[in-house]
Amino acid sequence: MSKDLLKLVQSAEMRKSKSDKLIASYIERNIAELPFETAKSIAARLEISQMTVGRYLRRLGFDGLDELKAALRRGSRSNPAWQIKGSLDRFQEDLRDGKFLAGLLQQQVENLGLIYELTTAPQWQQTIDALISASEVYVAAYQNVRGIAQYFAAQLSYTRSRVAFMDGLNGTYAELLDGAVEGRVLFLHDVRRFAAKARPLAEEARRAGVKVILLTDEFCPWAKEVSDISLVIPGSHGPLWDGAATMTAVMDLLLANIIVVLSGKVGERVELLTRLQDVFGDFES
Repeated sequence: MSKDLLKLVQSAEMRKSKSDKLIASYIERNIAELPFETAKSIAARLEISQMTVGRYLRRLGFDGLDELKAALRRGSRSNPAWQIKGSLDRFQEDLRDGKFLAGLLQQQVENLGLIYELTTAPQWQQTIDALISASEVYVAAYQNVRGIAQYFAAQLSYTRSRVAFMDGLNGTYAELLDGAVEGRVLFLHDVRRFAAKARPLAEEARRAGVKVILLTDEFCPWAKEVSDISLVIPGSHGPLWDGAATMTAVMDLLLANIIVVLSGKVGERVELLTRLQDVFGDFES
């Protein structure tokens, strides 16, 4: 698929206008990173309109960038999220000058600004209400996101009872899907490269009457299809690999919001857990 696409954008037919040449050249240079782009990000980089990018993609035969990315995924044997994108040699000088890390930090600052917009959206309050009112909360995640999702589950357990991280090792997820308790919530964390089990788990949960909250990134094509509430964060467009700073920031903001809403109840639970930690000697005095 990549070779066919390159052949097409290199043709005279797809390089008629100035904007054609800009987009075609961008695709040529960055074809490996197209799965991590949006029409908006491409337009911003080239200083053209999203509409211009959309028209060009339709001339290529794709109804938008999502369709192109899906075709690239089908034609590629692998698309690791934690991959090194491009040659490291070109970053060496910027690293010595401090520009490289400064650029990455600036991207994280920009992403945090976008997260603020998410905290003012209706789905943010819906998530807070669901995590507080649920009879039981089950957190699930896979691959590289698994560790920070376990962190979230552990922290959330300090604010309320009946919180568990599911590792799926029993092969059934029966603790969530057996229908024994009403009012359960599944908080599923998944970003590209998307785990094979994530979507089926969300679909089964909804069939079982479990409310599904999905924390994902802008590259997820099925977020709204399988979730009751979707929190969509900016995806990584950095030169190296995907970091977890943005997702971790969202988790910490969720926890802070829940703590404030629950107020004294959290204090009582923390006192209980602290006493139990002292009883079992988990921490130094």
